[in-house]
Amino acid sequence: MLESKNTAMPDDKYSFEHGEVSLVNLTGFTVGRAECKPGWRWSADVKPLAGTDTCPGTHRSYVVSGRLHVAMSDGRELELGPGDAHLVGPGHDAWVIGDEPCVTIDFIPAGDIAGGRVVRCPCGVEFRVATDDQIDHLVAAVREHAKGSHDHQVSREQVLAELGVTPAAAAGAAGG
Repeated sequence: MLESKNTAMPDDKYSFEHGEVSLVNLTGFTVGRAECKPGWRWSADVKPLAGTDTCPGTHRSYVVSGRLHVAMSDGRELELGPGDAHLVGPGHDAWVIGDEPCVTIDFIPAGDIAGGRVVRCPCGVEFRVATDDQIDHLVAAVREHAKGSHDHQVSREQVLAELGVTPAAAAGAAGG
């Protein structure tokens, strides 16, 4: 496999008062480039869009430039700067420190998006559901696409593995 995309020509782009996020989708993961300007704060700039008190996302990221302060709901805090690779789980606020924009690169595995799940076919077709109770619909759509478009059989377990969901967790999410 060999793929390349440039964040200057994103598949998706989200802008807010103090910054923007550009996303490129590759097989199995998404790369996000966030540029947050001085004054950016998750709780002020993104919270109204997300509708949650804290960021629900997990960030597997790298700081390219600028400085960022992260405060977890449990009181732990971390200051990040250029060159810092970091893992920040759900339940945090964050804000830019100083007068320089903070640029981060986020690596988002397939199936790990805020507010839902996503899986991509190698042909580029993307399937999304907003909540885990819809996973069975997602699995059915992926399997139907694989068979109808590629004459390829994909098992339920293969789709769940791509999503990072165990069959037991999927059954629980579906209420079974």
